[in-house]
Amino acid sequence: MIVIDRRGFVGGLAAFGLAAGITPAGAGRRQPPAPLSVDNFSVVLDDLEHAEGIAATPDGRLFLSNGDGALAVRETNGRLRQIGKPIAPTGVAIDLQGRAIVANMGLLKNVGGPLQRIDVASGTAETLVTELEGRQLVASNGPAVARDGTIYCTHTGWAPAANIGTTTPAGFICRVKPDGGADIVARGLRGANGLCLDREERFLYCSLTAEARIRRWRRLPDGTLADPEDYGPQLGAARSDQMARDIFAMPAAERAALGYCDGIGFDMAGNLWITLPFANRLVALTPDRRLVDIVHDPDGRMIAMPTNLCWAGRDRRDLHVVSRGSGRIVKARTAIAGAPLANWPRA
Repeated sequence: MIVIDRRGFVGGLAAFGLAAGITPAGAGRRQPPAPLSVDNFSVVLDDLEHAEGIAATPDGRLFLSNGDGALAVRETNGRLRQIGKPIAPTGVAIDLQGRAIVANMGLLKNVGGPLQRIDVASGTAETLVTELEGRQLVASNGPAVARDGTIYCTHTGWAPAANIGTTTPAGFICRVKPDGGADIVARGLRGANGLCLDREERFLYCSLTAEARIRRWRRLPDGTLADPEDYGPQLGAARSDQMARDIFAMPAAERAALGYCDGIGFDMAGNLWITLPFANRLVALTPDRRLVDIVHDPDGRMIAMPTNLCWAGRDRRDLHVVSRGSGRIVKARTAIAGAPLANWPRA
């Protein structure tokens, strides 16, 4: 995740309308996502400190990363429960057993950045990976879980987190195998960030923040990755070694054109939804790799530095977006359902 906000923490759109004839899940249809307007969104949670990651469960709970706990759980009754002591939580995923996988961007606090697994029922936090190839992890960022139990996670790099446009390809993707062994499966990435699998789990997709683009790898039967390729066009403007302070000093119109990407996720029609935090924008890549605009909120009224997204609700059409800039979780209904992740029944 991009983890710097306006407070210094390093860390043309049509009106929304449901097209006639779309099934609730959008299954089997190659349809671009319908645009949303800012007015389609409502606030789910407010006043979150360092809001960043989000994941949903079929029973209606939300798992969130924030600065007040290792994990926050929004229960079905609306109560927010904090679990454990935070390190520097960023991305959140959920495994097949309903446990939370939490990445930690320790680089923000000059501490280690391990990958954790948290049992929500007991509150027990287990460390999955603290170092790889003899080097301590400091920037674990975006986790994703496959149905075979494999966990993938990005590690953004070793440089200052404020260098959004880093030209140093020090990021990588690590894998935690079902037997607990961990290794690096992709290297040489500039600003490795959000991560997700497609619906069939044939490919793993990664936001390369510094390049303002998405890259994907083919998953091999043993869980390793092969055949990297850039997926779709560049998402917007990007500048070499551009620092966060310089981005925030830009006029709003210039920031709106930035393509620095963060959280990603697929809908049932194969569209890849992407957050662009510094632009206050959501976009998507269609299956034929066309870039389409979803919503832009130049004033940050609802979509304020969006870092992550997920679908929730019984029909998986409640799109939830983390607005880090305002400490909010907001949601809107989408015409096409989100694709079910590993902790959801197959659809």
